[in-house]
Amino acid sequence: MQQNVEFEYRNIVKSPLSVEELTDLANLGGIPVQSLLNKKSKTYKELGKELEEYNESAVASFLSSNPKAIIRPLVVRNSELIIGFKAEVK
Repeated sequence: MQQNVEFEYRNIVKSPLSVEELTDLANLGGIPVQSLLNKKSKTYKELGKELEEYNESAVASFLSSNPKAIIRPLVVRNSELIIGFKAEVK
């Protein structure tokens, strides 16, 4: 159902986020970059907890190179970051 809400869509698999964009998103949400990891993704399951031990810069670099490992959707609304499908996930 169309709600007539303007938005900018970006396919992050075809046009990956840069390390700087990922860091900026995490900062906007007041969360560590590690919180952008999709723990249900195949990539995360293959590497497991090893990714959580990476520093912020290394995780951002990993996610930039492996965009399917980013939790989606990522929505920025009124300078607020909303991630995932669950309302309580921030």
